[in-house]
Amino acid sequence: MECTNNCSTCSSTCGKQCPVCKASAMGVESATVLNLSNRDNLHLDKQFYICLNPKCKVVYFNEENNDIIEHNELSVPVWFKSNFLNYIVCYCRKIYLKDVIRAVFSLENPTKENIITFLNKNNIETNCLINNPVSRDCDILFKNAIEYAMDLKNNQKNE
Repeated sequence: MECTNNCSTCSSTCGKQCPVCKASAMGVESATVLNLSNRDNLHLDKQFYICLNPKCKVVYFNEENNDIIEHNELSVPVWFKSNFLNYIVCYCRKIYLKDVIRAVFSLENPTKENIITFLNKNNIETNCLINNPVSRDCDILFKNAIEYAMDLKNNQKNE
C-alpha cells in the first residue's frame, strides 16, 4: 500500500514489512488468523499482520514469535493472492467475482443488497472480523467487483 499521509483512513501499518518479501503489511485481528488458519500452535496473544504482496506465499506473520502462515495453511484463499476468477468478494456468504458478474448481467440495478438477494444469500449470518482475511467488511470488495462487472457489461453492449 502506498502511503497517502492520511492516517485516519489508512489501513496499513506503517513500517511493518513481510519478513520474506519485505512488502508492506497490515495489522489483522488474532480472531481472523485463528478462524482461517489450519494451524493450532499459534501465539494469538501477539499482533499478526497480513503481507500485502499478491505474489508472496506468506499471508500472515507475527514478528515477535516468527510465526509465518502461508496460503496453503488457510481454510480459504485470500482474495488478492488467488486466481482472479476465484476472487472471493464476500467470505461470509461465499460470493465469488463470477457470481457478482452473473448478477450484474441479470439485474437492472446491481447494488450490493440487490446482488445478495439475487444470489439468495441474504439470510446468512455475517462476521467479517473472523471470515475476511483482512479483518474488515466486504463493502470495498463488492464495490470493486460491481464496477468491474459493469465495465464488462458495458463493453459487451458496445461491441
